Amino acid sequence: MRKIISVKALDFVLECEMENGDFFKYDMSFVKSESSEMIKPLQDLTFFKEVFLELGSLAWPNGYDIHAETVVRDGEQVSQVAS
Repeated sequence: MRKIISVKALDFVLECEMENGDFFKYDMSFVKSESSEMIKPLQDLTFFKEVFLELGSLAWPNGYDIHAETVVRDGEQVSQVAS
């Protein structure tokens, strides 16, 4: 399983560094149009930026989380460690 080792919130885009050194951008602007009770708090940019890492996944104080595999699958890889 992949793990995220650092995250930086830029507007509604997250920059994530994976444990192997690869970097991904994960666009979460979809939260602005969602009506789910778990996602609604993330529409507030101040709350959105409270993202933290929990066991290698993205998490927020309200319990919403996103697994590293989702970031890899749906994100944009911006740099890759040479093999």
